[in-house]
Amino acid sequence: MNLRIKSFIQDNGLIWKTPIAAALSWELAKWGGSNHPYLAPLTVILCMQITISKSIQFAWQRILGTIVGVALTSSVVPFIGLTGWSIGLMILLGSALVKILRLDNIVMSQVTLSVLLVMYFQSKMPTYPLDRIRDTVIGAAVALLTHILIFPPDSVKKAKNDISKFADHLTMYFFKTAQWVEAGCTSMETWT
Repeated sequence: MNLRIKSFIQDNGLIWKTPIAAALSWELAKWGGSNHPYLAPLTVILCMQITISKSIQFAWQRILGTIVGVALTSSVVPFIGLTGWSIGLMILLGSALVKILRLDNIVMSQVTLSVLLVMYFQSKMPTYPLDRIRDTVIGAAVALLTHILIFPPDSVKKAKNDISKFADHLTMYFFKTAQWVEAGCTSMETWT
């Protein structure tokens, strides 16, 4: 019984770890002085992936994209203002920079998202750019620590189950092939 409960808790980790990490990241962002603490749980939600390696990869890409987008926008927007054309220009510059640096498309989406949001909110809330970076780092750190330290996903178990299913499937087709050969390789027989 104890093993079943532990297995249930571990197999459904994303369901219960995400809200715990989101709540914790909100409180840490508020404690850190953020005026926009929703950015930390947003990052938690995005960074909680099915495997630890995917979570680490997404967290890194989100942090990098956010920093690049905020830095680019904060340095250029005071000179060009906020219009639809300036938004388009900044997204183009951010996308081109990501392409020149040969970064991943996820980084590009984080850069362009940061460009848009910082352009819009910076004039209304001057602390937004700093809050965005700080809260993104807080959210990513909380997501990763929660995911890694509290009932980490068991990728080996999943891989073992997948390989077992594949082996069963392959065995069935070998068996059907052998039957087909024994029956004289008739062209009319179909498999499902």
